[in-house]
Amino acid sequence: MSKNIENIDRYLKGVVLPEYESHQHRQQLRREVLKEIERRQTMSVKGRSWKYAAVIAVVISAGALAVVGVNIGRYYYFGKNDDGAHIFHSEDWETVVTLDDNEVTDVEQTRQDLEEIELLYQQGKRELLQVEKMMTDGTLEIRTHVYKYKLSDGRIIDMREGAGGEHSLAGTTLWEEWRQLKKAGPGEDLGKYEETVEGRAFSFKRERYFLSDGTEVVWSVGLPKDDQ
Repeated sequence: MSKNIENIDRYLKGVVLPEYESHQHRQQLRREVLKEIERRQTMSVKGRSWKYAAVIAVVISAGALAVVGVNIGRYYYFGKNDDGAHIFHSEDWETVVTLDDNEVTDVEQTRQDLEEIELLYQQGKRELLQVEKMMTDGTLEIRTHVYKYKLSDGRIIDMREGAGGEHSLAGTTLWEEWRQLKKAGPGEDLGKYEETVEGRAFSFKRERYFLSDGTEVVWSVGLPKDDQ
């Protein structure tokens, strides 16, 4: 989710848009971005998985940066995309959320949940549960943080949020190959290391895979040391 200047690196990378000619054209471009967005987030609600195609901000122009951190609150339901997924967006379209059709049982409740999560983020009321990192040939491909949000009705939502990376494999056959390798089982054990993230010590377990073109992929998952 895009929330403030400190998290600008969570914006979608690699999407290059032309200059817009009018407000209507700008909105059209924003909608077209939906066709370029895939993967990203997974939200778990009481053990149930909500798969996010994107919980991510898209910067169209330099002026958009000015609204980051001050445009708090409203989310709207846009409808469904060509794949049948539900599209939610912030008032200015700076944040776009895509949810699989079978993961939305109540559109209005989901919309309200997104607004409450936005508020909790702004208030700093969340807990970092897990950090995931994917390195390809020594370059950060993906970094994802998993946060716990507690809603006012007591529901607990664990949400995966992008925290950087090049995303160079996104949408490629190599990305699909990586997903299949990871699904098939653990890679070569590279041991553990420690890292402090957001003021908390995490212990990371590393595994290595090799793709068909020789690309080395190192997958690391970190958990808080005080929880182990």
